[in-house]
Amino acid sequence: MKNGALRGIIQFILAIAVVIFLEKFYFMLLGKVNIHPTGSSYQVANFIKVILEFVTVVIIYHGEIFAGKSRFNKSLLSSSIIALVTFIVMVVFTLILEKVLHGFGIKASQNFINYFASKMTFESALEMIINCILNPCLYTSIFVLGISNIISKEYLGMLVSGIVYGVFILFMMNNLHLNSFLSIIIPMVNIIALSYLYKSTGNIYTCFITFILYNLCGGLLLSYIF
Repeated sequence: MKNGALRGIIQFILAIAVVIFLEKFYFMLLGKVNIHPTGSSYQVANFIKVILEFVTVVIIYHGEIFAGKSRFNKSLLSSSIIALVTFIVMVVFTLILEKVLHGFGIKASQNFINYFASKMTFESALEMIINCILNPCLYTSIFVLGISNIISKEYLGMLVSGIVYGVFILFMMNNLHLNSFLSIIIPMVNIIALSYLYKSTGNIYTCFITFILYNLCGGLLLSYIF
């Protein structure tokens, strides 16, 4: 095994272990010290949890992430256009895929939220930051950048990134049944698409922006389509 792949495996194991640990035990540990947040305090505690995950993953992949920022800045206009076009294609493809899957009786959907349709509150602002900025960058770093560091072959790496992301989702849902993969085809395909984008551009920041736009503006785009 090449040193680069071994390093990638270690990075991936560390990153995924930290995320799973915090997702599974963070609030349990707070309870051990008699902290039981509810309402707004729960949202703040959850925000801190995701920040801890995000910062840890950035530290683990800091070399690739900061190198990507430099490359992105040098091609800011073209990279931004690519991200915008890919975002639109992903949203449209999501709609088509939903229709096709529903035609086969498969319940798979992407529940877009239009964050611009209602007045922003403190809680909804934290939720938007988590769902539309932190999580997209977090999961892109782990399952797109991380898998690409391990598997250099383009199409194999893309496929594995989607499958591993699907396993992660089902594991977090405590539902590792094979049939359940059918219900999460859309997020798996999205990660595969982002992996292809990363392989094509060599720039993880283009993937970050694409995924952020997908989650942040997908609902807004659909409000103009329908």
